Amino acid sequence: MPAASQIVLPSRYYLDHFDEMVDFLRERYNHAFDECHREFLGDFSSLDLDAQCLYVRIANRKGRIFRWNELRYDEIKERESAAEELREKGFIREPDSNDKKDLLILQTRPTLVDWIRNTPSSSPPPKLGSAKKRELVHWSTTHLSFSDYFPADTLANYVVQDRIDEIEYLFYLYFGKLRDGLTAFALRDLGVVKPATFRKEFEARFDSREAALVSYHYEKIVRTLRSLDEGTAEQLLTEVRTWPQPVDHKTESLRAYAIGKLGRYLERHGQLEEALQVYRLTDQFPATERAVRLYYQLNQKEKARETLNSMIADPSCDEELIFAEDFHERKFGTRRVGRLTEVLRSAQIMHLDESGRGTPEAAVVHDFARQGVFAFHAENSIWQMLFGLLFWDILYGKESAPLHNSFELRPSGLSSGEFAERNKPAIEEKLALLDHREKTIEFLQKTWKENEGTPNGLLGWYPEVFAATLELVNRSPDEALRGILTEMVNNHRANRSGFPDLMILEGDGIRFAEVKTSGDRLQRHQLAQLERLRRFGYPVEVIRAEWTVDPEQGYVVVDVETTGGNAKWNRVTEIGAVKVRGGVIIDEWTTLLNPERSIPKRIVELTGITDEMVKEAPLFPDVAEEFREFLGDAVFVAHRAAFDFGFLRAEFQRIEQDLQCPTMCTVVAMRRYFPGLQSYGLAKLCQEFEVNLDNHHRALADAKATAELLLKINESRLEEAKKSTENRD
Repeated sequence: MPAASQIVLPSRYYLDHFDEMVDFLRERYNHAFDECHREFLGDFSSLDLDAQCLYVRIANRKGRIFRWNELRYDEIKERESAAEELREKGFIREPDSNDKKDLLILQTRPTLVDWIRNTPSSSPPPKLGSAKKRELVHWSTTHLSFSDYFPADTLANYVVQDRIDEIEYLFYLYFGKLRDGLTAFALRDLGVVKPATFRKEFEARFDSREAALVSYHYEKIVRTLRSLDEGTAEQLLTEVRTWPQPVDHKTESLRAYAIGKLGRYLERHGQLEEALQVYRLTDQFPATERAVRLYYQLNQKEKARETLNSMIADPSCDEELIFAEDFHERKFGTRRVGRLTEVLRSAQIMHLDESGRGTPEAAVVHDFARQGVFAFHAENSIWQMLFGLLFWDILYGKESAPLHNSFELRPSGLSSGEFAERNKPAIEEKLALLDHREKTIEFLQKTWKENEGTPNGLLGWYPEVFAATLELVNRSPDEALRGILTEMVNNHRANRSGFPDLMILEGDGIRFAEVKTSGDRLQRHQLAQLERLRRFGYPVEVIRAEWTVDPEQGYVVVDVETTGGNAKWNRVTEIGAVKVRGGVIIDEWTTLLNPERSIPKRIVELTGITDEMVKEAPLFPDVAEEFREFLGDAVFVAHRAAFDFGFLRAEFQRIEQDLQCPTMCTVVAMRRYFPGLQSYGLAKLCQEFEVNLDNHHRALADAKATAELLLKINESRLEEAKKSTENRD
């Protein structure tokens, strides 16, 4: 397929996409249409071509109100007559006072400030210099009249998309989520999005009109809850008891989520009794947790104790059980410290060089490597890989878990238990395979080979993750994988995340570790996953990283020169690197590189590196391994490290390799250890600290100067560490 930049979509591609979606819905979702949806589609079919194009253009835009002068498209020749036809059929209209808030949102912040400043009001406005736009919109909606802002002769400047409920419902049926427009189709045609080409047949996601409408209703409520204001919250509070009853697991989850979000809003605004009444409308976590906390806060302690006992006896999930046991013990027992805090306090402490502060997991992996122990930053990836490969033919086979369109890459029913129930015999057969390590590994390798690169919503095709997954299978305790995978398959959503950061291989054994730094919290779902792993026989630990200064830490200070500022579009023309250990520069490495493109004039003027100089220089693949060897296990240091590391990582990715190592930025470190300087640019810092910089913007010269700054930073770090030790003593 040609690159996306080479593909030109037809002028009315969006209308083709709309027709494709409608044909798909008519074939599979006729049972889910109300009369209004059939009427909507009939009216659309009766429009002439320009009117259809204008409507789909509008429907594909974000929002529901637009400026008329922005709706200009070359392929729509009769725009005015198209708009008139859309008005007659009720697809668009002029705004009225009910659209006041949406019209205000359409304005820029400076426009709102100007309007508020020049319109008299008996109520004081928000501080115009600092108020956020949403505050200005809320105040204007509440305190000023519609005609103050939008006189009758200006309303024709705007277009309101009407019948919006019908089009949103059609989008929802197709995509299973609320969204604006059909961008996914265009991205597919451009080659940016890879659809599920391995499936040709797709099932309707709803068996009945009732299920579709109830699910759509709750999705709209959830969207509303993302940007609540006082008026909307009050309206939802009056309606919440009349919300439709859930019809399946998904709508039950959506209802519980909506109740939780509404309750939290009420809590934040001091309406505790109202929040409690809302929480009591569901028995789902985390609303149950909030209810218990409010009972206790409102001095209804017996009710809190009674609810906790019920949760402990019949928890809806592991997280609810952990909360209930923990809260009960702290408030009604003898323990004063929560389990999460206890776990952190009892964690193993690992002293790591401060240069790894930004990437603590990588720093721990690096430290293990220095000890001769292999650690892999696995987190959820190996478990998702194992799950996806083991059940691949069930997940994506023709007769198993349903997919509902070619853009949907994660089969439905994984969270509700429906997937497990409808595929019970096949799943049990796969789980039984886990009792035989060699057969399991052979099966996974075969599945990988046959399906590598296939788009899906469960796993990425990363060889290093696959290799780690095979180690997981080979080293796991007997029955352990069967236990973990059984829980994942019964409720994938609840059990797919929260796994520890690191998988550690030592000798023939395997263990896991969660890495936390000062100020980090252990989340309840993480504790649940740690306890689950222990229950099935895996050694699990929590590592607390404490940052120290190691005088013998090795550093490689790097500078790159490039053809431009964006690593995606530009290339490296020169690398300079110096190695530092024990406060001394001990080695250096440099090379020009052929960027395989012309160097812009402004870059030549800045660096002095010309096309002629790099004409015979090596390509990056020719020096990649040599540079990696020079870097070794040192900390990567640069002035503006994100820039230099980003360019080198992009170069490695072009040859299908990755570059991972602890990084340190001397700009950040200088600001921390030498605050208050006028400038932190390399030239100014060299001038401030009398560091030689004779050939600025050549890689080796800049790397050497940056290394001198690093030595000064480390002197300050060591002095600070010494004072800290003395204070502790």
